Amino acid sequence: MEKKDLTAAEVWAMFAEIDRKIAENNEKLERLIRLYDRKSNVDDIWSSNGEYDEDCFYNSLKRRMEFAGVHFDDICKNIKSAKKMPNGERLEDQFDIVMLNDNAVALIEIEYTARENDLTTMVNQKVPNFRILVPDYANCKIYLGLGALSISDEVAEEAKKLGIGLLRQVGETIEYETKWVRVY
Repeated sequence: MEKKDLTAAEVWAMFAEIDRKIAENNEKLERLIRLYDRKSNVDDIWSSNGEYDEDCFYNSLKRRMEFAGVHFDDICKNIKSAKKMPNGERLEDQFDIVMLNDNAVALIEIEYTARENDLTTMVNQKVPNFRILVPDYANCKIYLGLGALSISDEVAEEAKKLGIGLLRQVGETIEYETKWVRVY
């Protein structure tokens, strides 16, 4: 590569270009920081909404101590359990609301917006995991419910097919749709 003598004006132009690129990168960094802050705020809002939803449904169920025509003696929320399996893997799960009596359990999952995959997760994952993680209730009848602020007609139809009760907030009350609930 051939060396070239630079004039003072050319050196100052190079510094000016470097300053321009630094300023441009600083603007991009500030935009990224603002986007991250907005995402954090949205995450906080979703988290708060989830806590609010769970409290609303929990308080309604606690007041009634009944789901799908079955009376329950105890109610708990946000139950987390884990167990090391014989194959060495760790099984973990979390149950939003659990209602118990001597021979039945109601597992109520709470979502802001109910989706069909929430229903299949309850049947295919939550029920078997509960039986493994809470062996004292492994032989109990299990009733399933899904509480949400938003439930589409398609999700409601699928819940009926699967025998999963629905809980909806309507104004200041919680409506229960459980006539089709079945035992798992």
